[in-house]
Amino acid sequence: MADFVVLVLIGAISSATPLILAGLGEVVLERSGAGIGLGLEGTMVSGALAGVLGAALAGPWVGLGAGVVVGLGFGVLYAAALACGGDGVLIGITLTLLGTGLSTYVAQVADPAGNTALSVPTLPTISLPGLEQLPVLGPLFTGTSVSAYLAIAATLAVWWMLRASRLGLRLRAVGDDPVSASVLGISVRRHRATAALIAGGFGGLAGAVLSLSSIGSFAPMMSAGRGFIVLAVVILARRHPIGVGATALMIGIFDSLALLAQTRSLGLPVEAYQLLPWIASIVLLIVDGRRRARRAHHLPPQKEPT
Repeated sequence: MADFVVLVLIGAISSATPLILAGLGEVVLERSGAGIGLGLEGTMVSGALAGVLGAALAGPWVGLGAGVVVGLGFGVLYAAALACGGDGVLIGITLTLLGTGLSTYVAQVADPAGNTALSVPTLPTISLPGLEQLPVLGPLFTGTSVSAYLAIAATLAVWWMLRASRLGLRLRAVGDDPVSASVLGISVRRHRATAALIAGGFGGLAGAVLSLSSIGSFAPMMSAGRGFIVLAVVILARRHPIGVGATALMIGIFDSLALLAQTRSLGLPVEAYQLLPWIASIVLLIVDGRRRARRAHHLPPQKEPT
């Protein structure tokens, strides 16, 4: 039983890592008031393709950089469309359609059907001396992809940035009260554009990690809806970086069970376990919505201004 739990946790960490990275960018975007990143799905799948192509040219680290660059491109498109007065929802849907369609086309051109699938080196793994000798939990710290530690470092960095840095305080200000921020001389448009770039970069990085952490190849639509799961993760985490990590790990447990169900009998069909991340997201959103509604019901009524 202990070995099975450890296997589930190892898979959960791997599955949660892209969700955490993409979720951190989404937290910054939403805290700045720049809308909801409905284009995240397209950004992630494009970052996954860029990661594989970059790794094929010069190794997995270049692949990560390529994913970030592609993500920044999507961030530029989002920021530019917002600056032109576009609707954030329509912009996001357009970017998702653009990213999924363009990545599929480029993948087919770079690797035509009938050829051997492009396979590239994956990101290196790290074993922590001392911790890998722990009983039962030792395998969690043995041969762990460097991307997991990158996600931990990024979580702490974004948490500090939003809490203590000048940029983070200004991003929160333009999100909470853009009128007052503008009066104080803080450019709302510039800071929201910055948030869009950060979100795009994290989205592209998450996609590159998705394809390079363990698979080392690209398949069209390989993000498989993770961009939309990230939105649920951020809502449940109340737009807090640490909460994003915890919630993504919980969703990753269900995804890990779905993967294990493909190689061993767990009592349910594989398809049922593949639905678990979505079912868990919906249930958690319903519970969170009901809790918010009850709390709003018990708040004292607001007085009308005189």
